[in-house]
Amino acid sequence: MTQLVLRSAFAIAAATILTLVAGRLLVESPPDAVSLRLLKGHARVHADGIAATPPAERRARAELVSKELGYPLRLEEARGTAATRAEWRSGALFIVARVTDTQGQVALGPVPYGRAVEMSTVIALAIVIALLVALLATRSFLQRIASHEAAAKQMCDGDFGVKAQRQEGDALDGIGTSLNQLADRIGQLLSDERDLLRTVAHEVRAPIARMRFRVEKIQRKAGEESSKDADGLITDLEQVDSLFEELLTYVAFDEFDHERPELQTTGIPVIDAIERIAEEMTSASDSIEIEVSGAADATVSANSKLFDRAVTNLLLNAINYGGPLIRVEVREFAQEVVIDVQDSGPGIPEGDRPEVIKPFVRLSTKKTKGTGLGLAIVSRIMRLHGGRLHILDAPDGGASVQLVWQNAKPQPKRRWGAGLLQGPGGL
Repeated sequence: MTQLVLRSAFAIAAATILTLVAGRLLVESPPDAVSLRLLKGHARVHADGIAATPPAERRARAELVSKELGYPLRLEEARGTAATRAEWRSGALFIVARVTDTQGQVALGPVPYGRAVEMSTVIALAIVIALLVALLATRSFLQRIASHEAAAKQMCDGDFGVKAQRQEGDALDGIGTSLNQLADRIGQLLSDERDLLRTVAHEVRAPIARMRFRVEKIQRKAGEESSKDADGLITDLEQVDSLFEELLTYVAFDEFDHERPELQTTGIPVIDAIERIAEEMTSASDSIEIEVSGAADATVSANSKLFDRAVTNLLLNAINYGGPLIRVEVREFAQEVVIDVQDSGPGIPEGDRPEVIKPFVRLSTKKTKGTGLGLAIVSRIMRLHGGRLHILDAPDGGASVQLVWQNAKPQPKRRWGAGLLQGPGGL
């Protein structure tokens, strides 16, 4: 901070000195007495010459003298004293002499004596000099601030391996050090969280499998009443195992995990993929109906397994909370493809929509299947693909959950007048 204060003081002092020097050069100092005497005599001679000229020819003579001198000589109404004198008018030097036996005077000037300017020009110049000197003095600080801002933005995007530039003794060195420590700390916390979740999920699933095996063994030897309890235990163990599997999936799709392998994508025919998933989900239940419609040729660029997982999670969520009729509409646009899953349930209030994509958040108080990670996993899958997830109201009631994917065969945008398409912004 001391260095910043010293540089600012230097900038102010340098700007002040430069302004004083410039003002001294630009603002005219008074001419010496000899020069003034010569100029006054010169004006007196021309005034007497005009006085001896017939009145009708005086202005013509004044114009002729002006041409010969190279600077103006004007006839004007007499004012002030009758003595020949020097006058400063708007920063310019004039020599004034009375024309004998008349009510007029001649004004010789502005005389090309030095470089006289108005004070407003000096003030403007002072501001410019001060700004330039201040900019030069603080340029390195501005660069460092921009560097720290860029590092902070990368951290917001999840890159906690970034390092802010440091310079010992710099006024901003403390901020750079704090940013680096913050990035290291957050990165370590996220890494520890992922490792903990993976370890717990993996380690717990093995005992669960052994417990299930033993319960099944007891079930075979137990009576009818104990067999029902064993069935309940097996169901509970399956739910716990499913929870840990979903938890592992959620951790695997963490967009802040820069050690994750690069995403492999391919072109996926949307309608065919959704119909296949819908058929698998409805084959075991006659009470659920899934209608698929929309752009038959739509193709998205995505990882096939993650695409199936995202669509499956949406359909399961719609079945659990909004069945029995589910409509899936596919809309294709120039750069994107929208998959719109509409259920026939109560819908999701607008204020709760940002919450339902968070892990383990459930709005319904009734007991339903699921782990509370379905939409959270879908949200992460969409971010990994550079897509988006929107939650709206369905036209016929219920919730409308929309996935916006990149079109695998992008088309040039239509010009106005060539037919208008509603873009994904008006989903």
